[in-house]
This record gives sequence, structure tokens and C-alpha cells, in this order.
Amino acid sequence: MLNGRRKLYILIGFGVMALLPLASPTLMSTYYLDLFTKVLIFGIALLGYDILAGYTGLVSLGHALFFGLGGYCAAYTINNYSTNLAPALAVALMCALLVGLIVGYLSTQTKDIFFVFLTLAFAQFFYLAAFNLTTITGGDNGITIQKVTLGLPRIWETGVPRPFGFYYLTLAVFFVAYLICLKVITGPFGKVLVAIRENEERVTFLGYNVRHLKIKSYMISISLTTVAGVLFACYQDFVSPGMLHWILSGDFILMSVLGGMGTLVGPVLGGAIVLMLGDLLSSLTENWMIFIGGFFVLTIIFAPNGVVGLLSGNRWRRR
Repeated sequence: MLNGRRKLYILIGFGVMALLPLASPTLMSTYYLDLFTKVLIFGIALLGYDILAGYTGLVSLGHALFFGLGGYCAAYTINNYSTNLAPALAVALMCALLVGLIVGYLSTQTKDIFFVFLTLAFAQFFYLAAFNLTTITGGDNGITIQKVTLGLPRIWETGVPRPFGFYYLTLAVFFVAYLICLKVITGPFGKVLVAIRENEERVTFLGYNVRHLKIKSYMISISLTTVAGVLFACYQDFVSPGMLHWILSGDFILMSVLGGMGTLVGPVLGGAIVLMLGDLLSSLTENWMIFIGGFFVLTIIFAPNGVVGLLSGNRWRRR
């Protein structure tokens, strides 16, 4: 369970995020609100990624598959059935769970680097399919998506104001995702996941079906990543094969390690640092990725448990 101080920090954090749009236009322009919305969307994906990589110890290089799958499912549903967000989320999650069950079942037969490259192989297969099946996916040109709505499909629907309405929508989804992840890691299931990360063989000797638990962890993780992909596609009203590319999966790893894996808040903080620092540096130089890389190297050397570990003084012990 969370102690009182950590609960207070969490409440303060969400309170600040809820009040951000109310700041003066000088301090909080629509441009920065767009950036914070993107941070929250990536934060949802990173919460899911931390369940798999940070708590279960399974580093995936194929999570972009589900980020992009969520985007394409949302595009198809919104453009052909209903602009309402609920059906788009439902279709995306059903497709992701079906694909995730197959990928998870096959990938969890392997361990360590083999798991990494098998998830990468599946992701690249879907990326190449999206790139080449131009009649379905639009290829490199992508698909333009209609403006998303909320409410009861085909009964009562209303548009989502940009950027304020979408920011609060994303914040609400992020809050629910955080509560779900918190429930997972603080319960018995989460404790067993940590045990698998620390000593898989010993957990097997205790009588647990380790592979079954890994698949469960994988399914929770990819579900949140899919939701993030739906929101990202809906927010930019566009989806392309770039959402499926392995570089995005690499970004998830970079952000998680930078912030501190196995802490929930760490990967989200890492994502915020990478996105906001990248935005700042890209306005100053074309070679901004060099500075991001240098910052990442320094973090690994001086704060191996991430920024959260460094800020906590005792290097945030993963539980």
C-alpha cells in the first residue's frame, strides 16, 4: 500500500495537472497544452510498459505494434462506423487483445534477448504490412481521421473542444490508467510479477504458472498502450505507419530507463523529460538528438535507477 507522503505527492501532481489549463495564456499557451496532452498520452503507454518491463522484467521492443494498431483501429471505426470515441476504443481493444494473445503466447516461450527480438519481429511485420497495403492503410500517406466525439453513439454526441477538452479527456484516462496499474502492482498479482523479475526459477518451484502470469502481464501492458494509440491518433486526426515503427518502441525503453523502471511514476517522468527537452532543443539545433543521447548516457552512469531514483535520495527502491 502507499504511504501517506506518496499519496499526498500523487494528489498534488494530479491537482497541478488539472489546473495547468487555467494558467494565464502567457504561461500556458495552446502550444504547450498540446505538448502536455502528448506527454499524458505517452504516459498512459508508459504506465503499461512499466508493468511488463519494470515489474515483470520483460523488455519488449515491439510495443509500437499496439500503439499503431490502436490508431489504425480508431481510424477505421471513426471513418466508417461512428465518430464516437467509445466504439473506437472497444474495437481497438478487441483487436489488440486478439493480436496480443497470439504475440504474447509465442513470445513468452522465450526469455531475455530472444523475447526482445521476437517482439521486434512481430512489430516490424505489422509495420511493413501497414506500409505496403496502401489500399487499406494508405501506406506512407496514412489516413486522415474525422473529429472524435463523446456521448451515446448515434443518440447524443458532442465534439471534444481542442485543446482544452481533449487535455482533460486525456488526463481522465491517464488517471484511470494509473489507478489500474497501482491496483495491479500493490496486489498479490503484482508481488508475484516482481518475484518473477527477481527469480523466475524460484517462482516456478513455488507452483506458479510463470508463463501464464507473463501473458497476463503482457495483456495488461498492451491494452494500455493500445488506448494511448487511440488517443494519439484521435488527437492528431491522423495515423500512419510511423506509429508502428520500432523506433517508437525504442523511445518507450529510453523514457522508462531514464525515469526509473519499476516505479510507475518514473517512466511517465522520463517521457515528459524526453518530449519536453526534445521540443526545446529541436527549436535550437537540428542535432538535438545528440544532446538527448548525452543526457541519457549521463543518467545511466550517475543515476542507474533513473531520475526518480536520483530524486528520492536513496535511489528509489523498486517494489
